[in-house]
Amino acid sequence: MRWTPFLAAMWMLMACSPERTNSGSNNENNNNANNINNIVNNSNNNINNNTNNTNNTNNTLPDAGPDADGGTTPWVRIESPADGAVVDNPVTFTVAAGNVARVRLYADEWALGDAWDPAERTTHTYTFSGVGYERHVVLRGYEDAGATREVASHAIVITPRNPELGAYLGTMWNTYYYLAMESDYSGPDDTILYDANCAPIAQVPAEFSDDVCIEGSGRLADGRVINYARTCNCGRTCPTGGIVCYQVLDATNYPWGMGSASNPLEPLRSWAVDSSLIARGTLLYAQQFDGVMIPEHDGLGGFVHDGCFRADDVGGWIQGNHFDFFAGTHDMWIALEAIFPTHSNFDVYEAPARCAHLAP
Repeated sequence: MRWTPFLAAMWMLMACSPERTNSGSNNENNNNANNINNIVNNSNNNINNNTNNTNNTNNTLPDAGPDADGGTTPWVRIESPADGAVVDNPVTFTVAAGNVARVRLYADEWALGDAWDPAERTTHTYTFSGVGYERHVVLRGYEDAGATREVASHAIVITPRNPELGAYLGTMWNTYYYLAMESDYSGPDDTILYDANCAPIAQVPAEFSDDVCIEGSGRLADGRVINYARTCNCGRTCPTGGIVCYQVLDATNYPWGMGSASNPLEPLRSWAVDSSLIARGTLLYAQQFDGVMIPEHDGLGGFVHDGCFRADDVGGWIQGNHFDFFAGTHDMWIALEAIFPTHSNFDVYEAPARCAHLAP
């Protein structure tokens, strides 16, 4: 778990119609005449209303289907997939049509192949090059064999997916973190690191103390691995604010530090993520990392990455579509910056079948 300014801040701040009056016999006669006229007018209005209702009933026809206009109106319909469906790629469409010579499918105004005679074929299969997001699909019907005069249409929205890739989460951007190594720092051992009870753990260079505070974990010169334990009131103030105390880990089980749920961190595989969006342990696939040659540094890398990662950690600054990539070492971080600099964008998928080998 990384110590960030966010965690430091948490530490520092705990109508009425007018009534009408008639009088006299003339008014009574007028009222009687008016009543007769009203009865006649109401009768005529009822006749007209009945006629209008009949006309309205006759004008209400199905939007699309074989019963439209006694079977003479051109119609088309996408039978499957259903509107709003998430479907595996390639996608097979089943269509129905009547009184049209040709039909043709479009996705986002892009034709999904040539027009065809629906009397001869009712299915059409298409492989989408982009998956994981909505596609607006329209089936158009034409009255001529040349498919130039459109007379009917039916639209749906689908989301094609590649089951190997998983569900598309969206575009995410990166930062990096690593295990700070005391052996990388020179200078006098003038700074004491403390455990959660304010008992001394080790005396180290001030620069290493600053770095391990920011990164959240480190390896001491004697081989012990330390990890963020909690904020405290003993020791050197972190560059990001506040004071951090540490716990000593079992270096056999946690050679690269510990994640947010007492899980081991794994270089080049572990991400710190916003846990309100991505649950701990979730397998992730970053498409742009697939096929990238990872350079060799500090005993890490030297292989072609498959784009698979795991949500192993959290951090105070890690919010929304931001992820923190655990590089392992400082030199590997610098090497990865040359490939994908901080703030690069990645298409990220959740629970990809191809990444099952990273399941916790």
